[in-house]
Amino acid sequence: MCGRPSTEVSLEVDHVIPLDSGGTDELSNLATLCKDCNIGKSAFQFADYRDVRVVPNDLASRFIYFHDDKTGDFERFHLYCYFQRGTEPGGQRESFEHSWTVSGTQWDTSSQQGALEQRRRAEESESFAQRIRRQLISDGKRLVVTEEGLCLV
Repeated sequence: MCGRPSTEVSLEVDHVIPLDSGGTDELSNLATLCKDCNIGKSAFQFADYRDVRVVPNDLASRFIYFHDDKTGDFERFHLYCYFQRGTEPGGQRESFEHSWTVSGTQWDTSSQQGALEQRRRAEESESFAQRIRRQLISDGKRLVVTEEGLCLV
């Protein structure tokens, strides 16, 4: 559910439909989840979670990117993901935030600062998306797209 690879986390066998809800030990009812997702999915009430998306497929395209003016010996970068709580019009607006720095030495000695910036932005976007997924799973929440935009439900 969170998108983390098995090289990063230990996986557990999970019953898609819990035994106490009529599920079986058949292979078609078993899935692998990391421990966080397995614990977190218990907050969701559904018969089959295999098609549930915790975040929209295009989440990273919704990130707002900023590159601050140089401060001291660092270049600082930020990603924001703005969302609304609930789906009703006029809901409270909030954001997930992620920042990182590149040392001035690394920045100044790079022969291709634009390529360095793009590479780090891609790496940090993936890390940010996974952090958002983990947070949502642990909170038993999802981000969905509605007429109001990106909404936390």
